[in-house]
Amino acid sequence: MVICPLCQAENIDGADECEQCQQPLGYLSRPRASSPLERSILKDRVFSLGPRTPLSVDAATPVAEVLRLMVDESVGCVVITRDDDMVGIFTERDALMRLNVDAADHAERPIRDFMTGSPETIELDAPIAFALHKMDVGGYRHIPVMNEGKVTGVISVRDILRHITEGLMSRKA
Repeated sequence: MVICPLCQAENIDGADECEQCQQPLGYLSRPRASSPLERSILKDRVFSLGPRTPLSVDAATPVAEVLRLMVDESVGCVVITRDDDMVGIFTERDALMRLNVDAADHAERPIRDFMTGSPETIELDAPIAFALHKMDVGGYRHIPVMNEGKVTGVISVRDILRHITEGLMSRKA
């Protein structure tokens, strides 16, 4: 329950305003971190994950070339560009779900036919919690990182898990 600071009426958690006096209550219902791990995820910024410089290819690049690049570089995604602007992303999941066993049949087709267009992005200085939320809601394993309107990196779920694990291990030491 949330107690209205003006009239002392009890209101349900998450209420935007007091049912009795209509006093705004939204600021009282904000979640608060209850552990060092939660504080870290809410406080630490995406740049602390060390986003990797993204591999990028032009939208007209053949599928076979993109797949070869992903294997050679051991990466799970490639940023797709047109005139130096991001137009999409191609991930391992795209390869499995869109190409599947027919990959050889599509080897010479442009990657733009199989990419995820207009992907969600995250700002470099956003809290890690924002990235985690976007990735969870969208079901993404990778998300491009933006800085001043340009893609400057990519983070993955593994990067966030590594950050969490390092935080847990440093607290035990």
